[in-house]
Formats: sequence, structure tokens, C-alpha cells
Amino acid sequence: PCTLRHGARLRGQEQGVWTMEAFNGAVLAVQQRLGVSAMAAQGFLWVSLILFAWFALQLLQGSVRRAVTKPKRLGDAVLMFGPCGAGKTSLFFRLRDDMEVQTVSSMKPLRDKFPLNTEGGEAFGPIDIIDYPGHQRLRGKAMQLLTEARCIVYVLDSTDKPRLKDVAEHFYELFTHRDMTELHIPMMIACNKTDAAGSRQDPFIIVEIEREIEQMRVSRSATLEGQDQADSFLGIEGEKFKLFEHAPCTVQMCRISAKKPAVAPVVDFIRQRFV
Repeated sequence: PCTLRHGARLRGQEQGVWTMEAFNGAVLAVQQRLGVSAMAAQGFLWVSLILFAWFALQLLQGSVRRAVTKPKRLGDAVLMFGPCGAGKTSLFFRLRDDMEVQTVSSMKPLRDKFPLNTEGGEAFGPIDIIDYPGHQRLRGKAMQLLTEARCIVYVLDSTDKPRLKDVAEHFYELFTHRDMTELHIPMMIACNKTDAAGSRQDPFIIVEIEREIEQMRVSRSATLEGQDQADSFLGIEGEKFKLFEHAPCTVQMCRISAKKPAVAPVVDFIRQRFV
């Protein structure tokens, strides 16, 4: 054992001597190349070694992060978004129980898993559906659910023109959110209350939403000028915003009435995402 330890010590000393010789040789080469003193050459080499080690560490950390980070994929729930009073909860109960209920605005999400039936009577599911409250102050928490979403059903009141500005603002927040831009979560805009007097047609609703989003794009682009806008810019620079062309996901629109009932387009949209 003593002989082995002595041999290992000798090898270590030899390696140390070789390392010093190599370093001194490098110092001499730098002196000759740059015409500097030995001290300056040593300083140059140490700085170079430190920078090399730092860059190597960054590359290694990046490789490890990419290796351990799982690619994002769509979730398994249907998110129902929309402003207060649009009829989200009425649609939820129509889908689940096929009945009309009297609802009031809530501050808590409504969530359940249940089968859905197509217009032809074909059942599929059960499907996890989340009816999220439409209060503006809860929108931040709603964004946390995007990673759970297979698709979004966005319910709006087709009779409520003033509320379309709030809808457009919510769309802007959704379309510029990192999870939305990475996952490209498909969205169905369900224009509810189409059986009521004063219901607006789809082209009118689209124009209003696009106009409001375009105004937000202009004002917020000016605010962010000079900053990194890669994660927040919506649409194509130099072109007016088009909902179906420039959204970071597939967007469809349908007309429904949770009261009548006439909700087949929503069921078909969900079925396409899950079956």
C-alpha cells in the first residue's frame, strides 16, 4: 500500500510539472506574439482561461436545461372564457344537463367532467370543462389555466356592443401570452344570445374586435418602443390586425343560443379536439 501511494504521489507531481511547463510555454508564446512582459502575458492567459470556462459552463447549462425540459403540449380541459353576463354558465349547464338554469355572476370557477352528446345523439367523453368567471381582476389567474387547455370556448353576448371593447382587450392579453403563443391553443368564439332582439351578426362583431385590437396594438407598440417586443407583438408589422389571419392560434366563430337551445357548433368544435 505504501508503494502504491508513493507511485500515485509521483504521478501527481509529474502531472503538476507538466501543467506548469505547458502554462509557462503558453506565457512565452504570448510574450513573443504580443511583445508584452511575462506578468502581462500571465494575466492575459488567466483572463482567457476564466472566460473560456464561463462560456463552457453556459453551454453546458443550456444543454442540460434542454435535455430535462419537456416540450409543452396541449392539456386535457376545455376552458370557457368570456365577460360577465355573456352566458358561459348557462352554456355549461346546457352542455352538462341539457337544461336552462338561472345564473348569477360568480367569483369562483365551475369545473366538472361529463360526457357530451352531438346533435345526432353520439356521446363522447367525459370532457373536463372549466367555466371561468369573467371579472377583469381574475384574468391574471385565468391565464394560469392555459397549460391545462386542449381548447378555448370564448363566449360573448352578441347583443352587447359596448362589451366588445372588453372582449378585444381580453383577446389581446390572450394572444400575446407566452403559453398561448407557444401552445397555439385553438379557440372558438361562441356568439351567444343569437335568438334575442338586437343580436349582431358575425361580420359586425369581427370588425369591432379587430378595430379595438388594432388601436391597442398601435398604443402598446409605442409604449414598448425600444424594448424587446418578441414575446408581446401581435400581428404583422405594417398590416392592420385580422382576427382569423394574425391570431397565434386557430380561431373559429359560431352563433349559439344556450337558452333556445342551439349549441351544436360548440359540441362539434370540442369533439374535433378530443375524438
